[in-house]
Amino acid sequence: MPRRSQFASVAEEWLRKNAGGKPVSTKDFWVGLSALHPSLTSPSEGRKTPKATCMRDLRKDPAFELGGGKIGLKN
Repeated sequence: MPRRSQFASVAEEWLRKNAGGKPVSTKDFWVGLSALHPSLTSPSEGRKTPKATCMRDLRKDPAFELGGGKIGLKN
């Protein structure tokens, strides 16, 4: 089984607690995730675009649906 992205578990947790089973805007998702996990979501010298990395990783994870500016969990 492939290893999941560091963003996957925290994203899944946030969506379960805050999305009510419905897709949310990627903006609302990122603001919420950033408030809970600033060390993971803040740019740094080694990670200049954490939002782009997060979204890329979540697109590749089969647990998530992304598109049209929305993100949600697959049922």
